[in-house]
Amino acid sequence: MPSAAIAPPRDAPLAARIRVLVRDVLFTPQYFTPIAALLIAFEAVLNYAIIQRIGYTEIDWRAYMQEVEGVIAGERNYLRLKGDTGPLVYPAGFVWVYEALWYVTDGGSNIRRAQYVFMGIYLATLAVVLAIYRHARLSPVALALLVLSKRLHSIYVLRLFNDSVAMLPAYLAIYAMLPSAGRSAMRWSGLLLSLGIAVKMNVQLMLPGAAYIWWRAGSVSTVCAQLAVVAGSQTLITAPFLSTYPTEYVARAFDFGRQFDFTWTVNWRFVGSQVFLSQKWAEFLLVAHLGLLLALGLYAWPRLAGLSAWAVVRDGFRTCQQRKSNRPDTNEVLAVMFSANFVGIVCARSLHYQFYSWYFHMLPFLLHKSRLPAVVQLATWLVVEYAWNVYPSTSLSSILLLSAHLLLLAKLVHSFVMADTPLPRLAKRKAL
Repeated sequence: MPSAAIAPPRDAPLAARIRVLVRDVLFTPQYFTPIAALLIAFEAVLNYAIIQRIGYTEIDWRAYMQEVEGVIAGERNYLRLKGDTGPLVYPAGFVWVYEALWYVTDGGSNIRRAQYVFMGIYLATLAVVLAIYRHARLSPVALALLVLSKRLHSIYVLRLFNDSVAMLPAYLAIYAMLPSAGRSAMRWSGLLLSLGIAVKMNVQLMLPGAAYIWWRAGSVSTVCAQLAVVAGSQTLITAPFLSTYPTEYVARAFDFGRQFDFTWTVNWRFVGSQVFLSQKWAEFLLVAHLGLLLALGLYAWPRLAGLSAWAVVRDGFRTCQQRKSNRPDTNEVLAVMFSANFVGIVCARSLHYQFYSWYFHMLPFLLHKSRLPAVVQLATWLVVEYAWNVYPSTSLSSILLLSAHLLLLAKLVHSFVMADTPLPRLAKRKAL
């Protein structure tokens, strides 16, 4: 947490006053709100300029429009919904979002209008993330990282990927879990997460963290109620397909065994295509993912609140009056939700370029929580950004990305375990 602002004496030299002002602006929450407003305004101008001056690149938009045209024409069999890039493989929420975009953009032909819509999604997502970080009292200097990514701007306003749409309700769900949002806001978190999952399945990576927070904030009944909301809303969203061709829908929209194309991988280029496509490699990554989640849930996450795994489990079966632990604070909510998502990124069978949006906005907090020296935090971010901007990916870029991910993950786990140890004074002011 940034240190509190300390006003200089009234008779201090002008240079000293300027130094204190710069320090307060960069490293304390005193000026967070005006800085956040300036960043949003800056991004509005920048995104508009990008749309006007940089050519749109066709990748999946036309295929998206072809897929939803089949639904508009009355087709409900997912096996028959296809586009130029292949079959429709996204859940039904994607269909309804892009069907709306089909109408708004004159059947997908008005791409410039679609870009403005995605510019709005970009700015809305940034606003929600800034609201989250305001409550986390993150140093304003870290916010600069949120507007410096070349790849992220491309994903949103030059490529129009559905990943961008999915992350907005996901961040709204995280905001709803914060204590500052109010106790009643938590009940909406399951529905918001479900809306994200309905657009793209990657939001499921956050569900283990969400279940943990629901357990800590409520009880076993809270977890069951929220999971019922997730399941129920998914049923409603997918009803036109489940009521007609249910097997075909589930097989295509939730195909966990789908093979990824080695051509587009950003994270595993160095292992070679033979290993990348092997079943043993997929099983290894799945086991690693589950193992890391268990380690976090049973050891690291409880330490964030100074608890043991047994204490967390026990409190989940008690009433609020009987509990010995407090509800999760903002720091714990973000640490759990972001790290649950991040281990899924680290262990993903493949990361394509648009997948950067899955965790980009989380990096400032994750870097801060890692307790790495400020210079190393910045270097780690630069390595990650570099790797995502190398096209096509190389063995070197994928090794660098994995190394940065593993360093960050290892330091995060260590910082969670040492959560009851105060941050060094220098880190309070200068950590990203």
